Amino acid sequence: MILPKVIYENLPYVYFILSGYLLNIGDIWPILFSAALFYGAASITFVVRSANRRLDNHQTKLANQYLPEVIYEYLPYVFVAVAVFIFSNTTKATFQFIAFTLVTVALRNLLCRHNNRSRKPSKF
Repeated sequence: MILPKVIYENLPYVYFILSGYLLNIGDIWPILFSAALFYGAASITFVVRSANRRLDNHQTKLANQYLPEVIYEYLPYVFVAVAVFIFSNTTKATFQFIAFTLVTVALRNLLCRHNNRSRKPSKF
């Protein structure tokens, strides 16, 4: 099945939106489970697309990479999920600051990752 490019490229964003919508409409476990499934599907889609579209040589292992690649790839999405959980379940300023910091770190990692993978490495 081939989807039009507009639908194919925006499908993970629709999954994220559905996940957020499901989190807001109810607190029963089937709805929360469905929200987690949509969030996981969007995360997996983004990681797989990033791996297939990268222009740099990802086969070379970095000497300072301490985490396994699977954990490294999904860590920003875990940070955002934990931050959303903290935002929705607490009103304490300290925890909300921690959640904001997690979102900031996740966005930084995703932006740097996209920037590093979307161009070929230079020779200099």
